[in-house]
Amino acid sequence: MLLRKSSARTRGGAAAAEMALVMNFIMVPLMIGLWEMGRVIQVTQIVADSAREGARMAAQANTINQTGTPTQIMTSVWPNPTQAPNVKAAVMQYLSGAGLSRLTYSDVDVTFAFLDSPPGFLPGATEPFQGVKGQLFSVRVLIQDTVANGDALKTKCLWTALGLVRPTSVEFTVQWRILVDETFSINAVLPSNNP
Repeated sequence: MLLRKSSARTRGGAAAAEMALVMNFIMVPLMIGLWEMGRVIQVTQIVADSAREGARMAAQANTINQTGTPTQIMTSVWPNPTQAPNVKAAVMQYLSGAGLSRLTYSDVDVTFAFLDSPPGFLPGATEPFQGVKGQLFSVRVLIQDTVANGDALKTKCLWTALGLVRPTSVEFTVQWRILVDETFSINAVLPSNNP
């Protein structure tokens, strides 16, 4: 009987050692990989939502600024409150608000393009304000690792730099239509009460 108790204790120690090996070499890397992959999916969704936000801005074509004067929507203007609203600024504001605040303007590429030429469209137009109502366009947002920006994805978007999941770029393209208002005129003559 004493041999069985001694044998059971030895086997229990072997199970603990096997569990330690499985945890260290299989489960921990698997958990870290799942964690990193979850972050890549989250970053992809944030980039997709930022492209939609940029397309919403571009769809306006024109807006009214703080002083009440009409302002044309541009594709990209260096961020400055005194300059025209632009698609890239809307994308960058969304990325920053969603937690990717370490990205700089040079890390993110925003491309705007018209996809059709309806009547009234000016050939060669490249800015959102030049579109006509109902015109189809696309907005593409790309974050790409290059030598110039120093691994924007790995160091500025992902949680760890372990490298189990190594995407080189995250991009999303959205298609939208210009929703510019129809031109209208205001009758400045007030009706009179005289019959």
